[in-house]
Amino acid sequence: MQGEQGRGGLGAASQFGRRLAALKRNGCNVLLVGTDALDAGCERLLGESSAGPRYRLFVTTDARPSTARARLAGVQSGSYRDPARVVNWRSAGRDAGKANDWEDGEQPLRVTSVESRDLGDLGREVEAAVESFEAEAGDFSPAELRLCVDSLAPLVETYDERDLRRFLLGLVETVERVDGMGHYHLPESYDSETVAAVEPLFDAVIELRRVESRVEQRWHLPDVTTRWLAL
Repeated sequence: MQGEQGRGGLGAASQFGRRLAALKRNGCNVLLVGTDALDAGCERLLGESSAGPRYRLFVTTDARPSTARARLAGVQSGSYRDPARVVNWRSAGRDAGKANDWEDGEQPLRVTSVESRDLGDLGREVEAAVESFEAEAGDFSPAELRLCVDSLAPLVETYDERDLRRFLLGLVETVERVDGMGHYHLPESYDSETVAAVEPLFDAVIELRRVESRVEQRWHLPDVTTRWLAL
């Protein structure tokens, strides 16, 4: 993400830059919030394939895992295709726990559907997908694994705060263990009660908005909040 300038002049900008570098180096989990422009932030956080190899894992909760395919097209370039998988949570339907492949050019995109009232089942499928990538990659380089959860809204509506926090803590720990970067969509305003309830679980919150033809971002970290910046 660009625009490393915080409130308080150059000192704040320098502090913010150091924090971003540390997050990428050590692994991080960030919450994307706002009522629009989340897709633009998601594409940036997925990382471009030209910048180095990526293992991308999408967790979809809206029964539309096809969104993952569209986002992959936006970040992959050339003939090479980074490994990618989808774990799709289904509140109702068939084929729970089964997997299928979608052909995407020369490389299939593996999709696993999980139908269960127990969020632990979804968490275990995510963990298994990460372990599968890890076996293929060996030791992950920092930020090599990119996790996208789109979105938290159905889970917030379905589960109580305790169950949701337990599930999110499991994902956060999984991403941090491999020095990955995870981002989680929540289409709510930053000052909403929903965001306040889960914000402490994340390393940062990125607030996104559209202003005319441009997308802007504002970062919220424990000790730094930026002004609105161009994405």
